[in-house]
Amino acid sequence: MFGRIFDLDNPVWSFMSKVADLMILNICMIVCSIPIVTIGASWTAGYYVAVKMVKKECAYPFKEFFHSFKENFKQATQLWLIALVVLAVLMGDLMIWYSYPDMLPTVVKGITVVLTLMALIVISFVFPMLSHFDNTNMNTIKNAALVALVNIPQAIVFVIMLFVPFILIYIDIRMFIVDLFVGFSLPAVICSLLWVKIFKKFEKPVVEETNQEVIAEGPEGAEGTGSQSDN
Repeated sequence: MFGRIFDLDNPVWSFMSKVADLMILNICMIVCSIPIVTIGASWTAGYYVAVKMVKKECAYPFKEFFHSFKENFKQATQLWLIALVVLAVLMGDLMIWYSYPDMLPTVVKGITVVLTLMALIVISFVFPMLSHFDNTNMNTIKNAALVALVNIPQAIVFVIMLFVPFILIYIDIRMFIVDLFVGFSLPAVICSLLWVKIFKKFEKPVVEETNQEVIAEGPEGAEGTGSQSDN
């Protein structure tokens, strides 16, 4: 009886292990996002680990997070700074609109809202795709936009998940406890359930006759069989 209780394959222990992995990933994402400028690298590493969790390929979330964080740091930071500038401009326009409702024509307001939503959608695709494929900055942004265009339902889910941690605090400030433990990692894992399916669309095995290696075909300009951190 006691042997079954302390068996690592016991469903209770398995569940607790998954919760612990989520908490570790969440802490890593929060700590590495504190400098603000590193949010892109943190988000990329978070999705790298989250996808591996969904595929049951993640043995050491802490180690794998920082492996991806280091490998993708430069490019993820560049992309994040681009995203930050775009969001700052759009949010500035929205604030002007909110503060002076009669200052801008209705058409301009509508265009601003649409552009902000489009920017959020593309950004929600950029970093998960960066965690999985080698590519240039421009191709990563281009592919993120194209993939988002053919995955609108998933895009809506991804954008909503971006705001879950902040919605929780808005509902009740005490919910920051949830954010502290799984508020960022759990939404990433939920989104990764969809990302695994999206990635499969670009991972078409091609068997070479010479060495029988399997090669994955990514989006335009992409290379590799998975995360660039694996290469």
